[in-house]
Amino acid sequence: MSFRSIQWRLVSIFILIAIFLITPVGLFLNKRVENQNYDSFKSAIERGFDNWLINNNYALEDMLSYLSVNEGRNAIIEFAILDAYKSYTVINKKDLCIEYSSDRFYNGNDDNGRLFLNEILMSENFITVLDDNLKGDKSSLVSVNGRKYFDYARLVNLSDGDYILYFRYDSEAWKETLNEFNKIILSSLFFSVIISVFLGYLLSRTITSPIKKIMHKARRLAAGEFDQMLEVKSDDEIGQLTKAFNYMAKNLKDTLNEISSEKNKMETIFNYMTDGLIAFNIKGQVIHVNPASLIMLGIKEFSITFNEFVKKYNLDLKLEDIFYLETFTSREVNIVTEDKTLRVYFALFTDEYKKPEGIIAVLHDITEQEKLENMRKEFVANVSHELRTPLTSIKSYTETLLDGDIDDRELSVKFLKVINSEADRMTRLVKDLLQLSRLDNKQMKWNMKEISIVNLVKYTVNKMQIEAKNKGHTLVCHVIGDIPDIIGDKDRLEQVIVNIISNAIKYTQEDGNISVYIGKNYSEVYVKVTDNGVGIPEEDLPRIFERFYRVDKARSREMGGTGLGLSIAREIVEAHGGNISINSEYGKGTEVLIKIPFVK
Repeated sequence: MSFRSIQWRLVSIFILIAIFLITPVGLFLNKRVENQNYDSFKSAIERGFDNWLINNNYALEDMLSYLSVNEGRNAIIEFAILDAYKSYTVINKKDLCIEYSSDRFYNGNDDNGRLFLNEILMSENFITVLDDNLKGDKSSLVSVNGRKYFDYARLVNLSDGDYILYFRYDSEAWKETLNEFNKIILSSLFFSVIISVFLGYLLSRTITSPIKKIMHKARRLAAGEFDQMLEVKSDDEIGQLTKAFNYMAKNLKDTLNEISSEKNKMETIFNYMTDGLIAFNIKGQVIHVNPASLIMLGIKEFSITFNEFVKKYNLDLKLEDIFYLETFTSREVNIVTEDKTLRVYFALFTDEYKKPEGIIAVLHDITEQEKLENMRKEFVANVSHELRTPLTSIKSYTETLLDGDIDDRELSVKFLKVINSEADRMTRLVKDLLQLSRLDNKQMKWNMKEISIVNLVKYTVNKMQIEAKNKGHTLVCHVIGDIPDIIGDKDRLEQVIVNIISNAIKYTQEDGNISVYIGKNYSEVYVKVTDNGVGIPEEDLPRIFERFYRVDKARSREMGGTGLGLSIAREIVEAHGGNISINSEYGKGTEVLIKIPFVK
């Protein structure tokens, strides 16, 4: 146990209290013993003077004889001779000559007499009588040459002069009594200290023991064990402290749980948000990176500083400018990687005093957005081009007719057929655009009902036989197993199948083979159309379903295509919960596969 602990401090207080209580008592009693001895000393002398038989008719010799003759009877004489520590000395007041002394330290020779007289002259009581007072009886210890004593002086008028009777009472007389008395006091003090230590230790434990428990619980609380509650055993200050600790522990647990919950929420949001997030501290060191950022940047880990980051992607930003320019609030820049376009938003985050603590970079993948924007621009350009071509033809032929060739019937009929053909082409284009618009805006009206996909495909194949034979193609239909019905819009699905077979007929050289297969797998029916036509180059396959995309633009227009057929086909199939895919090998043929869920 540390001696700096509260327990030992309290024990020390008990010890000091015992010392402060007993020591003054001891000093007081010592003083009391001294005073009693002086009072006895003084009383004995004054009783002797009360019985004093010497008057001013007596000379010095008579007084000394009187004192000698009456030894053993007079109180003064009893004081002088019965105790070795008591003495009297007769001194001539006029010349300060020692006439007689019973003091054991006086031997009568001149040197000793001078020294002894000098000691007497140091007495305040003696000086008092020397100044013409009757007596000097001040109760104070006189200390001379290491000896302590009480003294008393009395003026005596005799016929042959004035004399001073000087009495001494050496402290050695009661020193042994004081020593015994002090031993008792010291013993009492010792036992009082022992008792104080014992009682102080026991009593202090009632204070320190709960405090130690609180300290132990506080350490466990600091270590993260928040289920720390103490039993409240009293309503005093310790009890109030215990209640305060329990309240603090509960609030701390609730607060940390709330913080942990919020932290977990934020971690979950950061980890699963689709946008990337990178946080840098004020020194530019990375402090947080979510998985989306790594995926967007195409890296496995992020270990570079802010300045290295902006340098790597050629961004016009500096850490110093961001933190020390008051005008900076946020910045938006684009990053272009090998396969992605990212929009990055930089913004400061601050502490509660609005002092910058770091910067956050939010990464948003706008690759698809950019792609869609480019497709939109391309779509607008394609629509403009597709409309401009027939309009140009119509305008050219119309102007030719108006310029005078209208009288030539054969030429006029030829021109009008071209105008009519271009008008039909524009009509088909506008019709397809309107259909795509309705599909995009979910405004298409569907006539969904249970239909036989086998009957639908066979009907369509039969309808397309004439067109196939005109090019010398063989068009056959194969049904594989029992095919269940599907839920669908018969007219829209027929439009899809017609488009696929029509494309196969158009892009297959004469005397080609076109096969249509109908089958099923676990949950879907499929329609597969194969041909041995020109095929599609591998680099064009990813864009084959894009609007207005043509592999051979000139040839496609010659065959009357709008470039929207496959786009419309995909929208219709996906609206039925299915999907459409194309596999092709350039110069060898194409396979189109349509899958639609069947009725279970």
